[in-house]
Amino acid sequence: MTSTWRVLMFLLVMVSVFQPACAQQAQTVTPTEPGIIRLENLFHMADTVALVKVLSGDTQNYPKVIYKAEVVKSFKGATVGQTIYFGPYVGTRLGWEYVLFLRNVAMPLTPNSTSSVNYGTVHYSEVFNEGYSSMEASYECVFDGKDVAQKCGDGVRVCTDYIKLPKSLHTSPPLTADTPFGCRWVRKEAFLSALDTLHESGK
Repeated sequence: MTSTWRVLMFLLVMVSVFQPACAQQAQTVTPTEPGIIRLENLFHMADTVALVKVLSGDTQNYPKVIYKAEVVKSFKGATVGQTIYFGPYVGTRLGWEYVLFLRNVAMPLTPNSTSSVNYGTVHYSEVFNEGYSSMEASYECVFDGKDVAQKCGDGVRVCTDYIKLPKSLHTSPPLTADTPFGCRWVRKEAFLSALDTLHESGK
């Protein structure tokens, strides 16, 4: 009986000793959701806003995904013709145009020590709001109109469930329609004009 009691006491002591240690090791993982941001606020939050053409990308030689792009039109923080480096989301199409809202990263991005072919150490900017501050631009036939000339044209894909546009910008399909990832198309000329307005207003 005494030996059984001793064993039980030993087990209770061991549980009380190890329980705090296990509790300290437990980690809480909180999923990150994109914010719902008005276009003018997104413009204000970004260090760089530009229409760019993506020249190349690297998923192998850096600690994070990096793309090299040339600025086609600048609205904030860059100059036309400037080369910029950005990331970190996979899936950006090489050779395509994007409207980017970027935040500067304080430390330059250095290639991995085992890398031999890379861009070198570069100033790097990040797409933020879980990737929704990067907007693909392409020719699409999704707009309202009676014929091909009206239905087709250059557009910018904006995920309007997360990026709230001014009422003056019309989307295709309309905001009342369900779309994959909450993304819709806006005519490129109208979208860039809205960014020009934000630039001129100093926002």
